[in-house]
Amino acid sequence: MSKIGILCACEKEVLPYIENMCNKNTTEYSMHTFYSGKINDVDVVAVFSGCGKINAAITAQQLIDRYGVDAIIFSGIAGGMTEDINVFDTVVCTASEFRDTNNEIYSDFPIMEKPVFYADEHLCEIARYAATQVDWKIHFGLATTGDIFTDNISSDALCIDMETAAAAHTCYMCKIPYIAIRSISDNNTDKGQEAINRNFDKAADLSFRFVEAMLALM
Repeated sequence: MSKIGILCACEKEVLPYIENMCNKNTTEYSMHTFYSGKINDVDVVAVFSGCGKINAAITAQQLIDRYGVDAIIFSGIAGGMTEDINVFDTVVCTASEFRDTNNEIYSDFPIMEKPVFYADEHLCEIARYAATQVDWKIHFGLATTGDIFTDNISSDALCIDMETAAAAHTCYMCKIPYIAIRSISDNNTDKGQEAINRNFDKAADLSFRFVEAMLALM
C-alpha cells in the first residue's frame, strides 16, 4: 500500500488530516478539494465527500481512478448501536451492510457470499495492533449504513452511519483494500442532533488519532 486515500463525510472530519499533513498539495476535481501529502511518512490523499451513500461512492471512485490510491480508510463519526458502545469509543468496521435497501440484490452480481462488505484483512490486522497503542475503548465489528436518519434499526451492527457500506461497495468492485474507523458521537442514552453537535469535534479527532496510529504502523 503505497498511497492511502483518507475519505471523510464532512469537512470537520477531514480537517485534522489536513492540519497534520506534510508536503501538502491541493487540487480541485469534480466539486471536491483533494489534499495530497504525507502523514507519518505515508503518502495520503484526503478528501471529504459530503454526507450520504452516493457522495461517498462517487468520491471513493475518484480517489481510486484519478488519484491512484491503492487503499481507502474511511474516517469519521457514527452513532452507537449497542449498550456497550459508549460515546467517544471507536469502532473499527470489519464489515458493513446497507440498512435502507434490499441487501439481497448485492449477492446477485457481482457474486458475493453474503450481502456484506468485509474490510481488508491486512488493514484489520494493523487496526488490531493500533488498538493496543491508544488509551480509549476500541471495538471491532459490523457497521450499518443508510441515507435516512432513524432510531429503529434491527441489526447486529455496532454503529450506524450514512457512508461506510457505499464506500466499501466501491472498493469491493475495484478490488481496493478498505476499512472504516468510526468514533461514536451519540448513542441510545446520549442521542439526537444536539448530542451529535456537542460531541462531533472530539469524536472526529479520536477517529483521526486512531487512523494516525495505523499510518504509523504502515
